[in-house]
Amino acid sequence: PPGRVLKCLKGFAGSVRGLQCHPSLPLVASCGLDRFLRVHDLGDKRLRHKVYLKSRLNCLLLSSHQDWEAREAPSSPVKVKEEEEGDELWDSMETVSTHPPDPAAIPGKRAKKRKSSGL
Repeated sequence: PPGRVLKCLKGFAGSVRGLQCHPSLPLVASCGLDRFLRVHDLGDKRLRHKVYLKSRLNCLLLSSHQDWEAREAPSSPVKVKEEEEGDELWDSMETVSTHPPDPAAIPGKRAKKRKSSGL
């Protein structure tokens, strides 16, 4: 029932900003202004994991996928086609020099004279 205290979890310093129950496991995760992410077991109320983070968290999200790091990313053949089209576009473009042209090589333009250092 809402509003009823079920468990009292200890180990917090500062305000708790986010609290999330795992969708399939008896775990609850919390984050707060003290920059720690804590994972508690709801069965015996023990602290399972405590991780210090570099930034202050305001919320968190738990997934039911336990092996999300082990799964391979889905391949997308559409993206490969886009890359091939991009390669064709780049190959069809002419190469442009990044150095300014020599002023003496341009007709009607005189090269600037430089002062000698006199050494």
